[in-house]
Amino acid sequence: MGTLALLEVLDRDGSVRHAVPVHAWPLRVGRALDNDVVLADAHVAPHHFSIEAADAGAAHAVGDTRLAHEAGATRLVLAVGDTRNGVQVAAQGGSHAGSRHLRSAERSELAAQVDAIELTAGLTRLRLRLPEHTLAAEVSLPSTAPLLRRAGPGLAAACALLIGLLFNTYLTTDPGGLGRALGTMLLATVAGGAVWCGAWALLSKTFTHHARFGWHLRVFLFSSIATLVVGTLPSLLAFTFSWPALSDFAFVGVYCVAAIALYFHLLAVEPARHRVLRWVAAVCAVVGIGLTMWFNLQRADQFGDELYMSHLFPPALRLARPVATDKFTADLATLQAVLDKKAKEPARGEEADGGEE
Repeated sequence: MGTLALLEVLDRDGSVRHAVPVHAWPLRVGRALDNDVVLADAHVAPHHFSIEAADAGAAHAVGDTRLAHEAGATRLVLAVGDTRNGVQVAAQGGSHAGSRHLRSAERSELAAQVDAIELTAGLTRLRLRLPEHTLAAEVSLPSTAPLLRRAGPGLAAACALLIGLLFNTYLTTDPGGLGRALGTMLLATVAGGAVWCGAWALLSKTFTHHARFGWHLRVFLFSSIATLVVGTLPSLLAFTFSWPALSDFAFVGVYCVAAIALYFHLLAVEPARHRVLRWVAAVCAVVGIGLTMWFNLQRADQFGDELYMSHLFPPALRLARPVATDKFTADLATLQAVLDKKAKEPARGEEADGGEE
């Protein structure tokens, strides 16, 4: 008899742990030994669910997969048994994509015109493959690609990062200590990157059995370049157009880059949980930005980082219209009342001590 379907038991990283060919419907799944697929999961009921053909007679009478499909045997119904936890059904791809939770004794037809059907029973993830499901394209082995194609993006990113760090160190260091500063920067970058990527590779190896060191190295390189750009570009634009708010809140872009880097690092540890990881990265960014604003407010009574714009670039880059000296002096007069009020306010520490007395 031909294979009507394939039920795969998945690991946490989405790889197939065990596959059971289906030669006839219904297919029974649970912890009891009389099931067709027995799951060793304490959160699965003895008879957790079954998958039945919508037309059982056609399903049993036709053994060939092609003929069974033409007869409509792949119109399947999932019937949930006596279980507390139910079954999570997720259809991926196609017009019927979506996720729903079925409780005890519920029945639902499984959409066949999708790319994949994933079922979660207890803590066990399963995937039902039908003959009409579209197979993903073959993935090339890294070793079969030319060396330049494999290492090219990483080398280009490393060179770009090195140039950016050298230029940034040159701008922020006195000429007398430039050599020592460059050596310290290079050593710290190489050592820090190796430790950072090695720790993530160890974490990936622990959970997915694949180190993915190259993946983590590329994430580190590209996120470091993005951090340099995000840290420098707002100051340049603030100077060019006289928009100090851009440099005040440059840390927002840095936190966003860090959250994106965290997402891609975690993707190598939990490759099957894209949505959860996106939420984790977004929450980390929001929390980091919120805490930074709160600390700035406590330190300087403002949400931004800088009390004044301290970045001076070549005058040729400035596009904002100059302000006349008389107007600038007149505008300063409006600050007198604010400064006088601040001068009369006690310091935060003194105010707390006075309250205690």
